[in-house]
Amino acid sequence: MTNLEKIQLCQEIVDRIQAESRRPACYLEFSKEPFGVTDSHLGGVPYVPHDKQVPTDEKGNQLWLCAQINFAQMPRLDGFPDRGIFQLFASDFDADGGFGFYAGECEEQNGWKAVYYEEVDGTVTEAECAAKMAVPWEEASKKNMPRPAHKFDLKDIEEGRADLWRIPAHPLKISFRPVVQDVIGDNDFRFDDLFAAGLERRLPGADPEEFMPYRLRDETDEEREALRRVRDQIESGGCKLGGYAYFEQEDIRVDDEERAAWDTLLFQLRDDFTDFPAGEFPEMDLYLGGFGALNILIRPEDLANRDFSQVLGYWATS
Repeated sequence: MTNLEKIQLCQEIVDRIQAESRRPACYLEFSKEPFGVTDSHLGGVPYVPHDKQVPTDEKGNQLWLCAQINFAQMPRLDGFPDRGIFQLFASDFDADGGFGFYAGECEEQNGWKAVYYEEVDGTVTEAECAAKMAVPWEEASKKNMPRPAHKFDLKDIEEGRADLWRIPAHPLKISFRPVVQDVIGDNDFRFDDLFAAGLERRLPGADPEEFMPYRLRDETDEEREALRRVRDQIESGGCKLGGYAYFEQEDIRVDDEERAAWDTLLFQLRDDFTDFPAGEFPEMDLYLGGFGALNILIRPEDLANRDFSQVLGYWATS
């Protein structure tokens, strides 16, 4: 079999895997348009009911609103609530665990919190919610000056010289695209097994490593173009609810049968810049620090029960 034929077979297997594993997803867009305290948005002032407070970490430090989703504002997405507000809170950057999402402890909501309010009280005002913040977003923003990603220095963070760095860097309104069918990418923990099974059906006894998209070589223009198509096809990403997660590093469910149960992508932010209206954000490379992916996973049964106490949260950079 020629190298081009291997690439073509790889494409055939990927096509079949993705056709058989589609999942609904709702992709997000962001803008600088004004928004209310009960609207869907990134950063800024969170909705907080009259009898509740802004979440804190295990040391009592205020957490920052990362994202707020008002489910009543988004298209109907199978399995997801059709009302209520979901919120994700995170720490400012910590060199030991970015934004509170410590590697290996993704189920422990210490430096971050997931919150859900099934009922939304329209009498709650933004001023009331802002008054509950120990440090106002605007005051902290004076320290949160934009810095290009290529000037980011982890040593500055480690030694306490860097200014406050939050996720996101700027409050933005969230709008929702129509629901689409998402396809599995190659860094999902199931992909390799699905590919191996597909190859076995098509070419019994063949070594999957010789046909994997990231193992194949390209030596001619025709091979490069064919391999580029398949590699583009298996790169999932974007900012979304539902569908398949993209992990900047390894899927946290790889070789972990227990975590494999967290099968639903509840929420994802990724700096791939596909979700920003062209030209609107000169500082778009500062959105998540210029790099990285944040993944929030939930078990289907917990989502059905509106139980957000057991979600997995993970942030990583390349």
